[in-house]
Formats: sequence, C-alpha cells, structure tokens
Amino acid sequence: MKGIFGVQIFNLDEVDSTNNFAAKLISDQLCQNGAVIMSDYQTLGKGQRGNHWISNKRENIMMSVVYQPDNMSVSEQITLTWGTSLAIVELLAEFGISAQVKWPNDIYVNRKKISGVLIENQLMGQRVSFSIIGIGLNVNQLEFSFTNATSIALEKNKIQIIEEVRNTLLAKMNDLLFKDFIFLKQKYESLLFLKDLESEFEDEQGVFKGKIKGVTDEGLLIIWKE
Repeated sequence: MKGIFGVQIFNLDEVDSTNNFAAKLISDQLCQNGAVIMSDYQTLGKGQRGNHWISNKRENIMMSVVYQPDNMSVSEQITLTWGTSLAIVELLAEFGISAQVKWPNDIYVNRKKISGVLIENQLMGQRVSFSIIGIGLNVNQLEFSFTNATSIALEKNKIQIIEEVRNTLLAKMNDLLFKDFIFLKQKYESLLFLKDLESEFEDEQGVFKGKIKGVTDEGLLIIWKE
C-alpha cells in the first residue's frame, strides 16, 4: 500500500476505544506514523459531543489512524476532518453509494448515518504534534437499534470483506489528506448534507429557518437565515 497510512496495523479483539488505545501507543512510543488500530468490538467507542459509537462485533470498521504531521499549524487541523470525510465519501462511491457529509463529520446516505469521524489532536504550541483519526463505518451490520442508520451491506444487499474495505479507505486517505487547503474545503462544501435547502436550525435564541451555504476556514458552518 502506497503512503503512510496502513504501514503498521494492530488488530484487536476488543478494546474500550481505539482512540484511547492509539493515545497509549503514542505515549509509550510503540507505533509508527500512519499506524492503524482496528478492533472487532469497542466497549466505549467514542462519538461526537460525548456520544458513544455502537457497533456489532466483527461487522463493521472501528479503527483509529495515528498521524504525525511534518509541519501542521493549529489553523490547518480542520483539513484532517475534511480529508477524512472525503475519503469515506469516495470509498462509498467505489461501491456505487452516493453519500454526503452531515456537518461536521458524519457521513449520510439517503438521510441515514453510515459513518462518523472523531479526531483528537495533540498540540505542541501552535503545531499539531499527533493526530488520532477515529473512524466508525457500518459495513456488514443489517439491524440497528435506531432507525436512521444504514450500512454498505444494506445499501448494496451484499456482505463485504472488512479488510478490503479498510484497505481501500486507507488508500483514499493516503491520497486526500495531503491535498491542499482550498481543494479540501471546496470539495467538503460541495458534499454538505442539506446544502442550499431550507431547513430548521437551533442556536442560543431558539429555532430558526435557514440554508447551509458552506463552512469558514476554521470549519464552522455558514448558515443564511431566512
């Protein structure tokens, strides 16, 4: 496999969180740049805003990728979210599945969640010293406890080989995460879920109607109020 992501792979039966395991490997200096931690099951899989990522054992991708950028400023760290989200969308396109990004980093197919990303960065001053890119992707799970979820197998009516899906995703990451800032931002914006559609949003003042127009250079959502 060309590129740094996937040069070293740790396969685990069970772990509390692959992101936690990756952080321990970094702390103990036991992993290479681009190392991948895969687990058949997570007991405390992390999601956005303190949520948990629930996944059946051996049916999906639960992995974390360790990345040590050469010289990435704090202001550029949002490109990791953009690049990873785009890599998942492009992976799904390989299966003929059209996907969008529900801001900031959930991947949706036909208004159902198929994947989520959680990135935890370790900073040194104004630079990113290490990034832990956590990815959950529903591959072969056919039943979910909540209705707004789907998987590759549900969308294509075919069970997939997890390792092959993982390797294709890593190849996409090896390509997209090294694209320039403007390319990633524009591509990410073009794939935003509900972009330019009148929708309801909520802020400190309450519920309002508006349209998603894009994101700022810092990754914040731009909404035009109606």
